[in-house]
Amino acid sequence: MIAAGTLKYTLKFKKLEEIQSDSGFITKSKVDLFTTRAAKVKSSGKFELDGKELFHSEELKFKLRNNKLLADDLIVEYNNKEFNISFLDINDFDNSVTISLEKIND
Repeated sequence: MIAAGTLKYTLKFKKLEEIQSDSGFITKSKVDLFTTRAAKVKSSGKFELDGKELFHSEELKFKLRNNKLLADDLIVEYNNKEFNISFLDINDFDNSVTISLEKIND
C-alpha cells in the first residue's frame, strides 16, 4: 500500500487518437485520459553516444496506485514535459504500479 503523504507529484496521462473531421481529414491529437498523484522513486540524466550523435536522455521512475486505464503506449506529462513509458511494472499484491519514463525529444 502506498501512503497518501508520499504521493507528491502530479502526472497527467494522455493518449494519441485519430480524429476525423467532417471533410474526412484525419489528424492525430493528444486526448487527456486521467490525472493521478505519484511518488518519485528515481531520477537520472545521462549522455548516450548513438551513431556518432550525442543524446541526453532523462529517465524518471514513479510509483503510483494502479489504474485500469494505464497502458505502456500512453504519454505522460510531468512538469510541462512529455515522457514515454519505457517500462510498466504492475504489483497486484499492494495495488501499485512502478513506471519508468523517458523524455520525448523535442
